[in-house]
Amino acid sequence: MSELLFQNIVLQPNYIKGTQGNLFSLFAHPKDKNQTIFLFLPSFAEELNRCRVMVAMQARQLADQGYGCVLLDYYGTGDSQGDFSENHWEQWEQDVESAYQWLQNQGYHNIALWGLRLGAMLALSCAVKQPERYTRVLLWQPVIDGSIFMTQFLRLRIAMLMDRGLKKETTQEMRAMLEAGSSIEVAGYEITAQMVQGIDTQKMSEYPVSDKLPRIDWFEVTLEEQGDLPLVSQRLLQTWADKKINYRVHTYTGPFFWQLHERELTPLLLEKTLASLK
Repeated sequence: MSELLFQNIVLQPNYIKGTQGNLFSLFAHPKDKNQTIFLFLPSFAEELNRCRVMVAMQARQLADQGYGCVLLDYYGTGDSQGDFSENHWEQWEQDVESAYQWLQNQGYHNIALWGLRLGAMLALSCAVKQPERYTRVLLWQPVIDGSIFMTQFLRLRIAMLMDRGLKKETTQEMRAMLEAGSSIEVAGYEITAQMVQGIDTQKMSEYPVSDKLPRIDWFEVTLEEQGDLPLVSQRLLQTWADKKINYRVHTYTGPFFWQLHERELTPLLLEKTLASLK
């Protein structure tokens, strides 16, 4: 679908009162109060910014089909109040709670979660804790192990140190610095111990999933159309199958848009997301 077809759909700037300050969001009204409204949870650090175009395109396409969307900026990120160094996993959970309560107060009760990368992990965590709240969960390219994700992120600092001819640090040394009370800069972001420790402890394989969860749609890129998922995803999803979790897997091909500095689109992911809702 052409991006231009949906440019007339307005995503309205909106502020939601959070526990620490105002949270910025973009809001698309559903066609009526009973239609599903998707609360979008973004990823971490620069991944949040790299994915904005794809997420906005999907939100406009959802709105065109009558669905609503709230694209949330966590406290300390994007156009929300606060500094990046102040955000952490528990704060993100509070931000989700604030957005959920705001939607409830607006008269919306058919609320679904839609998360990307680390935001997908957060979406599942929230759904597991309060499955009765949400009618559906969309997971785009979900992070399965928070500690692996954070190790990969910290390695960006290693590349920066090498480029500047500075002393090389290991990720273990970085974690030790954080635990000793220092903050460190990674890819232009101030990283704190609370932030890293909160993400490190998150593992999807340890979430207490049950058949009370709403329908989950899992979207993951593969090297070829209808290709196999990575083994780590296959193992996790097999445990879900054993527990009778209601989930569907949707594979797609395209660029890893959350990693790329230049704008790249993955139209097949947008198409498959819309198709999953029918």
